[in-house]
Amino acid sequence: MVEQKNMLNAGLSPKKINHKKVSNVIDINWRDGQLHSLSGDQLRQFCACSKCRARDVVGKQLINESGKIEGLKLMGSTGVQIIFSDGHDRGIYPWGYLRAIANDDALAFLDR
Repeated sequence: MVEQKNMLNAGLSPKKINHKKVSNVIDINWRDGQLHSLSGDQLRQFCACSKCRARDVVGKQLINESGKIEGLKLMGSTGVQIIFSDGHDRGIYPWGYLRAIANDDALAFLDR
């Protein structure tokens, strides 16, 4: 249960985020020392914006959707907005959700 509490804690923000454009991944160095690498395809697959939820595609591999990351925008102290090359830019990824994606717990996180 400690991990669940940590994932919901907005104070568990990363120490550093690095967008590697060539390999299309973001590396997240968390304040507790953990390091996660998330691919653009993985992040696009788990976009939880209202449009993706309405289409019921969260967690599903999308063959015709691009997972190429064009940019990142910090959203205050709570998360990051990811801009994909297909123009999709509505998803805001809270820190706890990014950690849940990295820990293969994204869908359960959304159900909490």
